[in-house]
Amino acid sequence: MKMRFWQKTYVFTLILFLLCLNLGIMSLAVYTHEKTVKNAEEAAKAEHYYVALSFERDYGFLDESSSPVLLMQSYGNHYKGERYICFMSEDEVVYTNFTSDYVIEKNSLKHVEMHEERHILISSEICDGEYTFIYGKNYSYIDTEFESLMVIYLITATSVSAVLAVCLYFILKRLSLPLEKLKQTTDSIEKGDFDVRAEEKGNDEFTSLAKSFNSMLLKINEQIDVLEQDGKIKQMLVDNMAHEMRTPLTSIYGYAETLEKTSMNEEKRITAAKYIMSEAKRLQKISEILLDGAFVRENKIEMTETELSGIIKDVVEKLLLKAEEYGVSISFHVDEMKIKGNETLLSMLFYNLVENAIKACGENGSVRVYGVENKIIVEDNGKGMTEEQVSHVTEPFYRTDKSRSRAEGGAGLGLALCKTIAQSHALELIFESELNVGTKIIIDFTTLKQD
Repeated sequence: MKMRFWQKTYVFTLILFLLCLNLGIMSLAVYTHEKTVKNAEEAAKAEHYYVALSFERDYGFLDESSSPVLLMQSYGNHYKGERYICFMSEDEVVYTNFTSDYVIEKNSLKHVEMHEERHILISSEICDGEYTFIYGKNYSYIDTEFESLMVIYLITATSVSAVLAVCLYFILKRLSLPLEKLKQTTDSIEKGDFDVRAEEKGNDEFTSLAKSFNSMLLKINEQIDVLEQDGKIKQMLVDNMAHEMRTPLTSIYGYAETLEKTSMNEEKRITAAKYIMSEAKRLQKISEILLDGAFVRENKIEMTETELSGIIKDVVEKLLLKAEEYGVSISFHVDEMKIKGNETLLSMLFYNLVENAIKACGENGSVRVYGVENKIIVEDNGKGMTEEQVSHVTEPFYRTDKSRSRAEGGAGLGLALCKTIAQSHALELIFESELNVGTKIIIDFTTLKQD
């Protein structure tokens, strides 16, 4: 079974704690034991010194008729039990009450085991080096105390470890709840639920993580919406383009087949050729506008300081002849305005807007192009549009009057190109229209205005 993060943390933390706890307890126990042994040695040295000093004093009061062995026996009988005395002359034992044969070096201290119990033996020279005095004492209580201490430490360590293990388990499980909930959120997202959100409770790192996760998820959702919308627009563009191209291609194919297989007089032949050229020109115009839009979207636009009124004046002069053909008058009044933009694209923008305004007007209609502060307004008194039409007017291949646009060779791409050019210049393009009254298009140049 795969361990979770909090479970790994629990196991490693518990192991580390138990290791440190037991090492600490063992170190303390060993230190205490060594301290006790040291104290026992000091006590044994003190007793040895006292007994040796007493014996030397009593030995000094002996006369020639007195036997030192009797004095040794009296000392041996007095300390018989847990204390042991041995007197040696050179390497020969003169007297001993030891129950075992233990001999140690002169002037030394030694720990020995007699009858399975700890004893401390201390030797020294007495009576001006005549005898070696060995003093022993039972210190088995040291080992007994150490064993009892280890049992207490073991019980304490086990109890503390058990309490810690339980507390640490619930604490880490509780602290890991935000991660568990975040995991559940990611599982929901994996199943396709992008509306789910991580819980944002508290003021710790997990809360910050949840907020960052939700913020990331929000941006992903926004990007998904944008991609979906772009996909829909592209699909609609492809569908509309296929629809738009089918009609002229059918016409071209039909007239071409007629020219190839049918005998006709010169007049009909010329008429068929004109239809072919007209439809081919419409296809060419569609491809040119699509290429222009693609160029604007995918390339960095070079911006230079430009006189806007000159661009608009040039556009109006180019369209005067077309306006006369439609019986539409154009008035133009724009004060000098220096901006930073691309002259070619701006000219294309105004050309399409003014041309559309002319086409929207009936005979004796009028188109006004004028400036208000940092805005240029193209206004006509033509057919106008409904709110629904205004909301779609910049979509590729959209026509407010399908029969008129197709008859005039329009592809429904002009305003879509205008929108792309405006976006490339960070301009705001606003359409205000009322059916059978007219349309006003406002181009806000505030971002491009030069001081």
